[in-house]
Amino acid sequence: MKIRILEEDEFRIKFILKSSTAFANSLRRAMKSLVPTLAVDYVDFYLNTSYLYDEILAHRIGLIPIKTDLQRFNFQDKCVCGGEGCPNCQVSLRLNIEGPKVVYSGDFISEDPEIVPVFDNIPVVELDKGQQIMIEAVARLGTGKEHVKWQPVSLCGYRIVPEINITENCKLCMECIDACPRNVFSVVEGKLSAENVLECSMCMECVNVCEENAIEIKETNNFLFIAEGTGALPVRTVLEEALKIIKRKAEEMNTILEIAL
Repeated sequence: MKIRILEEDEFRIKFILKSSTAFANSLRRAMKSLVPTLAVDYVDFYLNTSYLYDEILAHRIGLIPIKTDLQRFNFQDKCVCGGEGCPNCQVSLRLNIEGPKVVYSGDFISEDPEIVPVFDNIPVVELDKGQQIMIEAVARLGTGKEHVKWQPVSLCGYRIVPEINITENCKLCMECIDACPRNVFSVVEGKLSAENVLECSMCMECVNVCEENAIEIKETNNFLFIAEGTGALPVRTVLEEALKIIKRKAEEMNTILEIAL
């Protein structure tokens, strides 16, 4: 397995993965469903005179991405509460506010100044004059396989990077250039060239219009991955943690097989 990073920032990563289709899909699923993050799991309402029911507010608050520190909040190594809640897997955020005002995610006050909503400008509810909300929201570690609110990535997908061969039969009829919807082909020094292979979606339109059968497209074990994070964790951290989880699961499977045999 090899990984080559093409683009990267805190919220987005683009890389080439050289591996099998099975591993590529395992990595995608691990990044979406197995990497733990913090999200509000339940809300205690002490006062709510807004226009929204408690359940609607709780649902909205639960979808607010929260910055997560896996060095501190780590239920694999530190948490022993069994899901009942402890300082190693949860944190409280409080809100006591009166209208008239639009309540935003940045209005929550966390008991840990480092564990706060990723964005301050997510609207929660609009309060009119005389309306008030007093709540305590408890965020805990969870994974995407429990609920989508714990997914650390909002987008995570891949496609095959094909091998494109152009034979000597090519007569530069330009039909493939016109037919390609992703501008993969161009003419370089009088010859047809697949300059933008990473853009190829393998739609095969170029092959279909080429009367000389000069274009060959083959599948490879190279996959173009694109992942966009929610901000709860840097996307590179999500990638690294997903790889660790896959390795740990493989080791557990080997142990089980050794015992069984």
